[in-house]
This record gives sequence, C-alpha cells and structure tokens, in this order.
Amino acid sequence: MSEALNRFAIYEPSGTIIRIVTCLDSWASGQITTELESVISFSVDGNDSTHWVSDNVLTAKQAMPLISSSTALTANGTDEATISNIPEGVQVEWPDGQTDIVTDGEIRFSVDLPGTYTFRFTAVPYLDQEVVIEAIAAT
Repeated sequence: MSEALNRFAIYEPSGTIIRIVTCLDSWASGQITTELESVISFSVDGNDSTHWVSDNVLTAKQAMPLISSSTALTANGTDEATISNIPEGVQVEWPDGQTDIVTDGEIRFSVDLPGTYTFRFTAVPYLDQEVVIEAIAAT
C-alpha cells in the first residue's frame, strides 16, 4: 500500500503559517528548515492568509475590529483621521512603507498632499486588513 499525499502547514511559535506544502506523511518533518518551525497536517480548505495555528490546531483568523474616524480628510496638514480599536501588537504598514507595532490602540494621520493613502494591518490571529484614506485638496 502506498502513502497518500497530504497537506501540511509549517508554522512559527506565534502560530503564523510560513508555508503550506503537499507531501507524503513520511516527508513532512523534513519540510522544517529551522528549529523554531513546527509542522501540522490539515484537511480543511485553509491557507496562510485565512488561518493560523493555535494549540496545534489549524484555526480560522478573525476579523480585526478596526474603527476609522473617517475615510477622507482635507489635505491641509492639520485635518486628521484616526484609526482606533487596534489590538495591541498589530503591525501597521504606513503609506510610505514604514512599519510599526501598535501598542496604544490607535494611529493618527494627517497630510498636506492630496492622494489616496493605504494603511495595512497584520497580526496573528487576525485577517490582514487595509484602511484607505482619501486626502482631498484644500480649497
């Protein structure tokens, strides 16, 4: 009898899935490349953007409960948009590519150049989320 191919998630101690592989059961442990990685088999239709590993179980990520004060602001350098209710430890990528870890539950944004500004939020056990703020030219 031959072995069947199965799906495996390779994950970090935080539960973040690094990659998903399909291989024989006997090859699964060989997919680990560092001492910090672990492997788990799974049969649900999951992937690294919709799932994470919690207590050695593939678990669906939940929606991040972000609250945006506005999706538009005046590009005058003083008008401000606030994104709040950000869980502690969430990484935010600012429109200029800078990343920070949120520790106080909110970020504030003002700008003097009109345009569309996208903020990206990522953290296990949450689904990645984007908030887009439109900066409108001051009249």
